[in-house]
Amino acid sequence: MIIKDKITIRQFTLLTFLVMLGDMILIYPALVTAFGKQDAWICSILAQPIGMLIIWVLYKLHQTFPELSLIEICQKVLGSWAGSVLSLGYLFYFAIGAAICIREVGDFMTTQIYLQTPIRVILIMLICTLTWSLFKGISTMGACIELLTPIVVVFMILLFMGLLPKINTSNIQPFLGNKWTNLIEAIVRGAFTSFGELIVITMIFPYIKSGPNLKRDILLATLCGGILLSVLLLFSLMVVGPFLTQHNIYISYTLTQKINIGNFFERIEAFMATAWLIATYFKSLLYMFAFVIGWAQLFRLKTYTSFILPSSLLIFSLAVLIAPNVVFYTNTIMPAWVDWDITCSFIIPLLLLLVYRFRFGHNRKNSERLPT
Repeated sequence: MIIKDKITIRQFTLLTFLVMLGDMILIYPALVTAFGKQDAWICSILAQPIGMLIIWVLYKLHQTFPELSLIEICQKVLGSWAGSVLSLGYLFYFAIGAAICIREVGDFMTTQIYLQTPIRVILIMLICTLTWSLFKGISTMGACIELLTPIVVVFMILLFMGLLPKINTSNIQPFLGNKWTNLIEAIVRGAFTSFGELIVITMIFPYIKSGPNLKRDILLATLCGGILLSVLLLFSLMVVGPFLTQHNIYISYTLTQKINIGNFFERIEAFMATAWLIATYFKSLLYMFAFVIGWAQLFRLKTYTSFILPSSLLIFSLAVLIAPNVVFYTNTIMPAWVDWDITCSFIIPLLLLLVYRFRFGHNRKNSERLPT
């Protein structure tokens, strides 16, 4: 293996939970409400079983070769040439995923908090911290996750508690008043924009310390993340209504500005921003880790550290060039990104499982029948 140190199952579970949230804390309500309208919360709930199916497929793919990452599985199942081509496609996906998460941080900070700061300054600061984390290794990442995940959970709970006096159930009525095609589109968005992007965890599966109940913990972590996003969407609809939820990409940050309990508990936007930045940071870090490790595995190198600095510079450039502004990102990139998530996180893993069954399933059955 390229990496010698490993993370515990608990650290991996918390990492999966944070990646599940990531940038979705801010943009998930707008993505689903764009088609679901006042029924978006129902669509989000119906998306949970589909999301769990996605995670089950990814876990079954990991079980084919437990000691290999996604890049190595592609080459093992499809052969050297076809596997390398597919691996390059996944590496491009990881690079764009990291660049988009980093760019989202830059757009958010320069439009909501640091209005006079050039976006490149924010991006450089974030890239430097991500690069430092990559040099420190995966065990340090796991320790930081254990330390910071409770902060995200506590801040989200504070948000929900503060919004309780503001809810208005009439904002989610009438029920099921949209066309069924729009509801299906909202369900697909809810499933694949949140659960689908967890394809990146297949790059870190080989570096988990062995232990029981890995499958259970992964499913539980993703289910908790999905429920949290559904509750956030429901609160957004009941507090500001479907129109503002759909047209405000930073609706979660806007919700915190409406909290005012006794003119004392108010102005907690910084808490929400902190929770979102922590989750998005680890999501960006995991995408960058997958990109760097993937290149080293593709070229069968013994170390990955030489790829860290070039990869960081490349992703910084992509973050600057990927979109001129946040409007272009939401109107142009996101619709195509949903289709990309469906392809990379569900269709291709299913095809890999089918090819594995045809190529290795017969030999595996024969080996199991041999007397011991």
